[in-house]
Amino acid sequence: DPVPDTIVMIQCVGSREPGHQYCSRVCCIGAVNNALKAKARNPNARIFILYRDVRTYGFHELLYQEAREKGIIFVRYDENDKPAVTLEGGRLVVRAKDHILGRTLKISPDRLVLSARVEANPGAKQTAMNFKAPVNEDGFFLEAHVKLRPVDMATEGVFVAGLAHAPKLVTESIAQAKAAAGRSAIVLSKDAIESVAQISRVRSAHCMACGQCLTLCAYGAIDLKEIPGPERGTTRLVAMVNEALCKGCGACAANCRSGAIDVGGFSDAQVVSMLENLMVG
Repeated sequence: DPVPDTIVMIQCVGSREPGHQYCSRVCCIGAVNNALKAKARNPNARIFILYRDVRTYGFHELLYQEAREKGIIFVRYDENDKPAVTLEGGRLVVRAKDHILGRTLKISPDRLVLSARVEANPGAKQTAMNFKAPVNEDGFFLEAHVKLRPVDMATEGVFVAGLAHAPKLVTESIAQAKAAAGRSAIVLSKDAIESVAQISRVRSAHCMACGQCLTLCAYGAIDLKEIPGPERGTTRLVAMVNEALCKGCGACAANCRSGAIDVGGFSDAQVVSMLENLMVG
């Protein structure tokens, strides 16, 4: 198809505003790249990119520089004074205030391109519940540690990559996927998984199955399971700890209403003994 003579691209449509404060990251780079391709096919095309901030990070800054040199026009707009699009006489009309010129531009584009925000998959929250994995306020999965464990999740053996984690370029998604595959290979290459020594243990005789510990456990390491009841042929629910997932944080033990949970090395008797020796000393 022939490239239109006048093209307007509007950035940050639905991004960086109340309810969606994050930057979608791919929009500016994609817009500049597409503008350069359009300019190459139609050197006489008038291309306007209306933006709040041009975020062509890394070596993509060279694309922005090239676009400027080839005559692509960048017009910055304010968050509180966004471009207005209307239909006049059967044609689209875009009005945007140019803060450098101090006046409002009126453009009648042959094609209008909107850079819409990247959103988290609506099903991510249900997936998070299934895997006991946390998500942030925007619905993207959270890594265990930004620098030390960037592809690991809080739940042991679960890893994240790509747009499930945050908006990012395809190249970044591929790099993160390779990292996640490498971390997975480390787990799969072992015959057994080593757990920390200070894991929680439930004294089933004292457990009331209230479920408080399930709610508090950030790692999804506790479930309610049936065990034989006190009378023949009966069963009852008790909390059970998955030792492979438990991190020994002690949140469950500290909040157990019936005192049925101990953390390895920190039972009530051991803690009391430590305090007594401390006071004597």
